[in-house]
Amino acid sequence: MNYRAFGKTGIKVSDLILGTWYLPNSGTNVKPQVDRERSIKLIKKAYDLGINFFDTADVYRGVYDRDNMPGNFETVGLAERILGEALNGYERESFVISTKVMGRTGPLQNDLGLNRKHIRSAIQKSLERLKLDYVDLYLMHAPDGVTGVHESARTMNFLINDGSILHYGLSNFESHDLTEYLSLRYLEKPSFIQDKFNLLERYQEKRNIEVAERNSMASMIYSPLAQGVLAGRYLAHDKDKSRTIYEKNFSTNNLTQQNLEKLQKLGEIAKELGVSMSVVSLAWLIAKGKAIFPIIGSTRMEQLEENVKASDLHLKKDVVDELDMVFTF
Repeated sequence: MNYRAFGKTGIKVSDLILGTWYLPNSGTNVKPQVDRERSIKLIKKAYDLGINFFDTADVYRGVYDRDNMPGNFETVGLAERILGEALNGYERESFVISTKVMGRTGPLQNDLGLNRKHIRSAIQKSLERLKLDYVDLYLMHAPDGVTGVHESARTMNFLINDGSILHYGLSNFESHDLTEYLSLRYLEKPSFIQDKFNLLERYQEKRNIEVAERNSMASMIYSPLAQGVLAGRYLAHDKDKSRTIYEKNFSTNNLTQQNLEKLQKLGEIAKELGVSMSVVSLAWLIAKGKAIFPIIGSTRMEQLEENVKASDLHLKKDVVDELDMVFTF
């Protein structure tokens, strides 16, 4: 595993991040439940493989459970709890944690948003679940449409000053929002972003990713394999374990005839390099910028062991250019 500075923060992190949005589950196709024991083993295995960067959020349940979200808050924060349990006992300075705030975590009026009241409450609960004294990286999960930019930024600065967090960032914001936060005066500005970006979905490449690169910000990338599409999962017939069971829009939007032809080409390139399609897709992201870090959401040991190979696959410029051309947008 290779390590790089996380943008201008200077914190050294692994090329790949382990995400906890979707953890190993019990296997039921009706209502998946987190398999806590397997999840903890997976997180520990990632650590053993050299991953020192773990991403979560206060609203993550560890399984796809959108149908039961309204009014059901019992499993909110479960991913944080499991991550905290898995890393408890390891040297604190040997790993980096990012978590998020904004989404609804309870039934009260202020159990959501980017207002100071909710953020102050949310960070304390996240720290308790994670069993930590501080969070390395804290993300505003999305705009709340109400709280002012200056107000949210000041609150993040308060958390930095009191030692609750080290740095803050923005996830799922528009590029004009990033620009507004970066233009704030007399306040510490966000130092990283988290957005969707992959070979098939390159919308942010000339938007948020470019803004981040221009301002020496790091980019955490979710859905780097387009929910398994870029791993070739849907070219085969083993779809029963896929997330399309729970959310059909995850992958079907990417399964056009044109994209299938692109995936075939990706498969050919991967074969020539002697690696899997997923490894090539992740390595392409790493090669796209100085501080781009894909978040992998492995649910099986063999999947995790395969994906970490992307850190050592240094794609030559001609391969990157070829992939850019094949997956042009």
